[in-house]
Amino acid sequence: MSSSTDSLRESQTSGSVLDQISSGAEGMGVSEAHPVDFPQAARSRSGTTLPLERFAEVNIEISVEIGRVTMPIGDLLQLGEGAVVELNRSISEPVDIMAQGVRIASGEVVVIDDRFAVRITEIASAEDGREKNGRSSIIHDRSQTGRR
Repeated sequence: MSSSTDSLRESQTSGSVLDQISSGAEGMGVSEAHPVDFPQAARSRSGTTLPLERFAEVNIEISVEIGRVTMPIGDLLQLGEGAVVELNRSISEPVDIMAQGVRIASGEVVVIDDRFAVRITEIASAEDGREKNGRSSIIHDRSQTGRR
């Protein structure tokens, strides 16, 4: 057997690992360990904020949510081609405009050259975007629609 295997076997039979490290350090002339002190990192621009223009070219996903429904998995599995799923929002209610899953505005659906589009009717406040995990309160309030 190699000497490393022999020393491993000896270390397993002769006390705890901590005892072995301590005794090994003493044999090497090391008496105790000390934590390392690192100097404080200097801030390049202390107290300044970055301008939003810096992020102007960053792409984020924008989506429009027309409604939601909660249903048992069994009902979901029964859906097929031609099935109609009734959502919790009436056609007169505005749709939610979402950025990365956070509601940022409301609007109405319009058609431009055979494509859907949304006309923004209201910009959400910062507090609106944070409530209920970024979802509009109308989506989660089933008492207003009376539907599941």
